[in-house]
Amino acid sequence: MNKQAVLSVKDLCADYGKVQALRGVTFEVMGGAVGLLGPNGAGKSTLIKVLLNLMPPSSGSFRFMGEDSRLLGEGIRDRIGYVPEREGLRAGISGIGWVSFLGEMSGLPRRRAIERAHEILNYVGLGESRYRDTQTYSTGMQQRLKFAVALVHDPDIVFLDEPTAGMDPAGREEVLELCRDLVGAGKTILFSTHILKDVEAICSTVVILNRGQVLASEPIENLKVAEERHFIVQWQGERESFLAACAGAGWKARPGHESLVHLVLPPDAGARELFSMAAALDGSIHRLVREESSLEDAYLSMIARGN
Repeated sequence: MNKQAVLSVKDLCADYGKVQALRGVTFEVMGGAVGLLGPNGAGKSTLIKVLLNLMPPSSGSFRFMGEDSRLLGEGIRDRIGYVPEREGLRAGISGIGWVSFLGEMSGLPRRRAIERAHEILNYVGLGESRYRDTQTYSTGMQQRLKFAVALVHDPDIVFLDEPTAGMDPAGREEVLELCRDLVGAGKTILFSTHILKDVEAICSTVVILNRGQVLASEPIENLKVAEERHFIVQWQGERESFLAACAGAGWKARPGHESLVHLVLPPDAGARELFSMAAALDGSIHRLVREESSLEDAYLSMIARGN
């Protein structure tokens, strides 16, 4: 039996007047941590607004745990936790007061909301600071408080909007560790960010948007394999002729230290094509080392092709 998608989006479109922000967006989130990537203006924020029922789509649909969003109405927010980039806190109230209040707003009875607030503040590491005014919290503490608010009603999926932006390395790692723990506990995360290393640290799958359309929705490892591959070549012979031959083949190559060449091969070329080309030159490849591709390499290549 096929596993049911936590979130299934099909042909979703959304407009701001004459500007089409989302154009036929289709993807599925099966669980775990999924990175939502794209340059500014790609449609990430609009997509989150539509999924939170804060903005109506112009066409298309989406489902949570198999249920049509149009039938769920505002109840859709019972299924979602949301960690916004900026908003989400109020000065003049304690951490326990803020989380329990929003727990009640989500439909929990008052006593259960208070109990749940204590539980979740302990979980995010704010148990000892629960009675302090949230205005006195550090940036990292404020971010963890937003996580507590997002989790107080025990949602099926948590949307994270730039959760590590502007944080110092220690605070950033605390947030990433919290994300790992949530996934380990069975929560699903949609992680929207510009920091690709954070996505690579916790996510197994990505959805890449550009100009309101999905460029890719697949495991990160598949994406790396499908994109350009980076090599270091040690060339014995006249290096300029090797660089010129690479350029003639349409490959990106630049000189490195002494006899080394940094070479980028497209997905349809490999070592066989490289050695075949080298055989026609006055020289030889002494060493060939594959450099590990990163998510950033794959992402930038894909965005460049999509523009």
